[in-house]
Amino acid sequence: MSSQDSTDRPELRAAQEARQAQASLRSAPPPMPPLPAVRDPLPYCIYATVALLAWLFSPAVAVAAFAALGFYRYWRAYRAGLRASDCILGDPRRVMAYLGILFVAGLGTTLGQLIDLL
Repeated sequence: MSSQDSTDRPELRAAQEARQAQASLRSAPPPMPPLPAVRDPLPYCIYATVALLAWLFSPAVAVAAFAALGFYRYWRAYRAGLRASDCILGDPRRVMAYLGILFVAGLGTTLGQLIDLL
């Protein structure tokens, strides 16, 4: 019997097709579920930086307010899955640390100014 005759038999052909189907299933990567789109809250980082620059000419209340708002938005985005930011700091955790420092500095300066007024 030649090899041509053995592939013509229906049971052998079915077995070969089954092996090929199994091989294609093993080589295909498992499907990845789509990730939800998370919006990068970059504008809030920009607002806090602009407020920091404005701090030189005005009270630090704006810095504390924008930093708190930016921190809150980055925190929500990070919990929703944001792992990279368009901010120059890159990692949202670094951005949140930056915004947290701005908030503490702005709040401290504002409270210091209020205490001096009293």
